[in-house]
Amino acid sequence: MHALSPRQDKSQPRQPIESRAGASHGFYLSQPQQEGIPVNQLVAFDFESHHVRIVPDVQGEPWFVAKDVAAALEYRMASDMTRMLADDEKGYANVRTPGGEQEVSIISEPGLYRATFASRPQSDEKAEKVERFRRWVTHTVLPSIRKTGSYTAPGAPSPQPLPALPPPLQVQVLAHLEVARTLASFVPGLKPELAAACALDAIHRDTGLTMEPHRRGLPAAAEPPARLNATQLGQKLGLSARKMNLRLAACGLQRRNEREEWELTDAGREYAEAVPFSRNGHAAYQLLWRPEVLGVLEDAARSSSMSAGLG
Repeated sequence: MHALSPRQDKSQPRQPIESRAGASHGFYLSQPQQEGIPVNQLVAFDFESHHVRIVPDVQGEPWFVAKDVAAALEYRMASDMTRMLADDEKGYANVRTPGGEQEVSIISEPGLYRATFASRPQSDEKAEKVERFRRWVTHTVLPSIRKTGSYTAPGAPSPQPLPALPPPLQVQVLAHLEVARTLASFVPGLKPELAAACALDAIHRDTGLTMEPHRRGLPAAAEPPARLNATQLGQKLGLSARKMNLRLAACGLQRRNEREEWELTDAGREYAEAVPFSRNGHAAYQLLWRPEVLGVLEDAARSSSMSAGLG
């Protein structure tokens, strides 16, 4: 992005607002900024009891103050949210505040979506708030910016509008993102980044829009991929797929849901993922396990044998 320059630019030494271990990451919004929109201009939008401040980059793209977004999504700290973002999804900007010039941590629009996807509310009330925030951003803030072409609160004079997707495409894109977010919230073991990747595939398939730049923004896997199904696990222990599923259930790693399908328990999520697949036009989820679960199963079998011997 031309509007950003590396944070480690020594010609403009700055101290970060939040302490971070190790090397610095992210970018600074850099001068020169387009006429009429200085780099340090902040515009605040109100979401319920929260002020969410936005600063534009040189191309007019919105960057959100990380502290404000974290508060709205009820992250414990802004750093808990920003550490999961890619370097090009977060940065820093010097802005004017009532207390003088201040450096603030900011996140991009793709970073905002990732933070929303990754938010794991612990109650229905918080989940509803996250959903209200997402709809507020996509239905109020961004349309207001793109309709007026400027970073001003609703009701202000409007210059030429910025280009936006035609309404039918907007509906399709938002529908796929909403489905992905819902699935990530309700399907045990389905990782938000996998749900997002599936949404990008669906958006590209249905609209023809290029999703590859957004796909590159998804986090890389932090651990080996889960790749063994129940049949493959059973082959390693001399069990049929049916007996392996029962063994996994007995170990508290999976359970039957109301549709009589296997789903992961909280303990099982440490060793497996729910991966969507389609067969003969029917969409479903397959539980794929990492090899480490074999050790858990073998330990459980030994413990069971010892208990039987003592009995």
